[in-house]
Amino acid sequence: MLVVTFGASVMVYQLGYLEGLGIQALSPSSGQALFWISPSVAVAVLVGLGLDYDIFLMDSVMEHWQSGKDGKSAVVTSLDQAGTIISAAGVIMFLAFGALLASTTPVLNQIGFMLCVGVLLDCFVTTKVTIPCLMALVPDDANFWPLKQSATRELAIGREPSFGLEGIGQPPGFRRSLSWKWKYGVALEHLGHTI
Repeated sequence: MLVVTFGASVMVYQLGYLEGLGIQALSPSSGQALFWISPSVAVAVLVGLGLDYDIFLMDSVMEHWQSGKDGKSAVVTSLDQAGTIISAAGVIMFLAFGALLASTTPVLNQIGFMLCVGVLLDCFVTTKVTIPCLMALVPDDANFWPLKQSATRELAIGREPSFGLEGIGQPPGFRRSLSWKWKYGVALEHLGHTI
């Protein structure tokens, strides 16, 4: 996402690909280069927004997976539920960042362009296509959800941990492929415990 965003901004503001449109905000500045602050600001904002949108999706996938669905159906159901929220948030942010293109200051135009391109790519390509496809390709046996600290502590003393978002017990489908003892036995043995 960041590479495409910066590539597009170089094409517009250094090489002048959209100069023929006659829009001042999309024309190269007098120095024919990007301002140094533009990529710095864009990276910080786009990484934060990208993580935010991905957390919306991943939280929903984790909830469905813990309720007993397999990996592919959890991804499909989550994308169906969280997809419209992610799209709406992306369009709102695109409109907000697009207001920077109305400025007469070239650095704000560059930042606004990078943020608009990056948000659209993240909302409609990365979060909707790339991440769900990669998650659907991963087999259920290779799926891993991080444990809470309390579950790690229970494993360390040899008790069966309770899993869940609020510690409300083990998900129904947790034992579908591999038992917790097989999955976490290596960690217990490393701590000096036997199963």
